[in-house]
Amino acid sequence: MSETLDVRLFGQPIAGVGIEGDYRSPEEWRFQYRPDYLASAGPIPVSVTLPLQDEPFAGAVVANWFGNLLPEGAVRETIERRLRLPPRDNFALLAAIGGECAGAVSVGPESESPEPAQKMESDLEALIRAQGSDVGDGAWAVLGSPRRLSLAGAQDKIAVIRQADGRLTLPAIGEPSTHILKPESRRLPGLRDLEALGLRLARAIGLNAVQVELVRVGDRRALLVERYDRTHETNKLTRRLHQEDFCQALGYPSELKYESQGGPSLARCADLIRNRMRLGPSALQQFLDWVVYSVVIGNADAHAKNLSLLYTPDGGRQVAPHYDLVPILTLPESLVDREPALKIGAARRIDAVTRSDWQSFAATTGYAPRFVLERVATLALAVTESIGRVSHQLASEGADAKRVEAAVLVIS
Repeated sequence: MSETLDVRLFGQPIAGVGIEGDYRSPEEWRFQYRPDYLASAGPIPVSVTLPLQDEPFAGAVVANWFGNLLPEGAVRETIERRLRLPPRDNFALLAAIGGECAGAVSVGPESESPEPAQKMESDLEALIRAQGSDVGDGAWAVLGSPRRLSLAGAQDKIAVIRQADGRLTLPAIGEPSTHILKPESRRLPGLRDLEALGLRLARAIGLNAVQVELVRVGDRRALLVERYDRTHETNKLTRRLHQEDFCQALGYPSELKYESQGGPSLARCADLIRNRMRLGPSALQQFLDWVVYSVVIGNADAHAKNLSLLYTPDGGRQVAPHYDLVPILTLPESLVDREPALKIGAARRIDAVTRSDWQSFAATTGYAPRFVLERVATLALAVTESIGRVSHQLASEGADAKRVEAAVLVIS
């Protein structure tokens, strides 16, 4: 049994991904670039782990990269039930919802014919009203799944277009979305406001982080995140930018995003930036700031899928802006682990990283210890000086003032 799906980059067919066999195991996955794409002017690879070559790739390197495009956990299970897909079948799920992924990649059947946008309900609030009480954690993603929208991760989210009048709509098949909408979590109340605080604060102290806005859709609070993998020029068409997260770039499956579970270490992430991709000093600075800032605000969930590489159509490469920066220390310890997702020295808790842990981090990642310690002090001071102003602004925009203030007390 053999099945093949078209892989497109920036809307152009570039390769095929297939599976050969009856058991849908990683060993059965195949990927091969199209000869006409390899012969075109300036082709770029879809991944560090899948460089340009005539010969096909096979096995886990293919299964892991494409599996990282898919949602996880309850979000995935909800989509599988809604679309009546076999559980844990990555290829079937990719075929069903791979048309609008993170970055500029889309995956779908060879003979796919887009459904005209005018025949589809696109107003987000109307769709949510139609869902009624079914709209809980994991259910927002299924609003987009019939349109073949796939966003990786375990948190409920949906790709949307923010219209010029502020209205949120779902994209038609093949139409690039502009934002990601994350509803307030029912399992972890306050997650929306904490993520907004983490990201707004990062921007306030000069870090390269995505822009976010507190919104309400229907009766649900939500976080609207501007996509960094899209161009956002006024009065111009939205265009996709290619990206891959560090699990993809390092060849790990999505279930190994935590180092304690066998995933990549900070040393491997730094080596990817410094040696394998040679992205230069600014990228190394951005990576260091991501690690340090995550510790300063108590973001223990800073794992390898929360780091990404961003590609431009001309083949340029850089570290993507920071995203998913959440100060989780104010959430119940019974629900959220305090251990750093990526180890920093011997620290067992994100709020217990010591000077010697930073020195160990510097030794394993190639930074000068003195430079790392100076950066820790600089960012910690910047956070202390800016967090009050940022928290007051969020409260004025509708954030839960008590929850934000509790986070401020913990971080400060």
